[in-house]
Amino acid sequence: MTTAWTAGPLWAARLAAPYLLVVARRHLDCLYLLQLERYRSDRFGRWVARHVAQLVPRQEVAIQVLTAFGAAVAAGLGTPGLILYLLWIAGGLLPLRAQRSFQVSQRLHWTARAVRVSLASWLVSAVLFWATGRLAAILVPRLDPGGQLLLGGIVGCMFTGLFMPGTVRLAARLMEPVETVVARRYLRQAAARMQRYPGRVVGVTGSYGKTTTKHIVADLLAVRFRVLMTPAGVNTTMGITRVIREDLRDEHELFVVEASAYGPGEIREVCDIVRPGLAILTAVGVQHLERFGTPERIAEAKYELIASLAPAAPAVMNADDPTCLRLSERARAEGKRVLLYGLEERPGLALSGTILGVSRRGTTFRAAAASGEAAEFQTKLLGRWNISNVLAALAAGVEYGIPLAAMRERVGALTPAPRRLEIQEEGGIVRILDVANANPRGAEMALEVLGQFTGGARILITPGMVELGPVEAEENYTLGRRAAGVCDHVVLVGPRQTAPIRRGLLDGGFPAERIVTVRQADEVAERLAGLVRPGDTLLYENRLPDTYLEVGP
Repeated sequence: MTTAWTAGPLWAARLAAPYLLVVARRHLDCLYLLQLERYRSDRFGRWVARHVAQLVPRQEVAIQVLTAFGAAVAAGLGTPGLILYLLWIAGGLLPLRAQRSFQVSQRLHWTARAVRVSLASWLVSAVLFWATGRLAAILVPRLDPGGQLLLGGIVGCMFTGLFMPGTVRLAARLMEPVETVVARRYLRQAAARMQRYPGRVVGVTGSYGKTTTKHIVADLLAVRFRVLMTPAGVNTTMGITRVIREDLRDEHELFVVEASAYGPGEIREVCDIVRPGLAILTAVGVQHLERFGTPERIAEAKYELIASLAPAAPAVMNADDPTCLRLSERARAEGKRVLLYGLEERPGLALSGTILGVSRRGTTFRAAAASGEAAEFQTKLLGRWNISNVLAALAAGVEYGIPLAAMRERVGALTPAPRRLEIQEEGGIVRILDVANANPRGAEMALEVLGQFTGGARILITPGMVELGPVEAEENYTLGRRAAGVCDHVVLVGPRQTAPIRRGLLDGGFPAERIVTVRQADEVAERLAGLVRPGDTLLYENRLPDTYLEVGP
């Protein structure tokens, strides 16, 4: 080993360059996946256990082990440093060419917590790098100091890259006490702010429709009130506390809060801080059944919003949803003032709606309150469940003293929430974007909307539905059967995930030659290029969380 090779200020860069990008990309992917799992090290660990072959491909493991072994043998034989370095370059560049990022639908958000976990991870990686590199150098004693450093760097970087998922998980575990202290401080600040807040809080939750309903409530109630709502994607405790601390002002007369849960107690935690005065429950279904375990636990989690209300406080609940209707009886027994809404007029509803007409440009419907007040509305929104969401917001408006007619103009101006049955048209091609983590009911409505578009081919692009636990395959099969009666072509994203959809399509009599299957979403555009013509309508149904991507072999 020549001293010239190991001398000079560029030594560290020469040593790290070939594999630095592999290690750095994997670090960012692991940190991103941890963030998707809400920084829960146990959830991230379970995900890694199921997908380790995708995160760290076997080919890379083989290449790196052979590179390290070859370098150790070559070093022991007194091989010049340049040859060792060429081995190192080969061992780094080959996996780099095959590496694919998991950050597809969105990117890592560099929050303060992400920075803290990242720094802790690199500290753990540095210890691993030093320990494994030092051990490798000791096991090959014939090397001079420069050779030991080079061989140690090769082995150290190899282990650092291969063990990055475990490193990030360990860093998350080590930072948990720190994050607990930080979270408690933020929670205390948010709770103190809410105690001083003079306005009223509207809480919205449900397995389906909560984000759309939140947007509609904020729009309609702005007729009379100054409204602040939690932004898109913000529905967890820490996200909501940040909005309270940074954005909520006393001049906001209404604060509309969307609350979501990946497990029991999370909605209750939000409610303990914001103390809603009116609650809206849109629906209860099997969304996230994989995480909750049973439909009953999902219902209990959603009911936490209703349970948080003070006695006689209004609970706006969907009478068209069987579980909501059952929970409404429980709410009444607990002293809540239940306001039921639903499509079609029937006894017991605080607000009922009747659809009068539907076209590809929108929906006409009539809403009638229990007091006898009624009004006719025209909206750009499509689908029965979107109208149901409008009814929930109208019921809240009536409860706050706004006449139905006063909200007519706002209803007419409503546009779909981003990526939720959002319609775009360009070059004669209509694109319906319904890509906000689909559920069985939402997928059914999306196909209903697609069926209203005529004149060209109707094309479904979907990766299917996830987080449905034991009913996932059945629900995806049902999606395929329904699509068979509506679509002219279907593009399935992810061969394994969409296998039940394919079976449903074929069992529904759909021609196999009109089914296209791709591995990744970035392949869709290429396959559609030779298929789509002006006049066609494309429905993009669902965007899977990146933790479900079929990356790798």
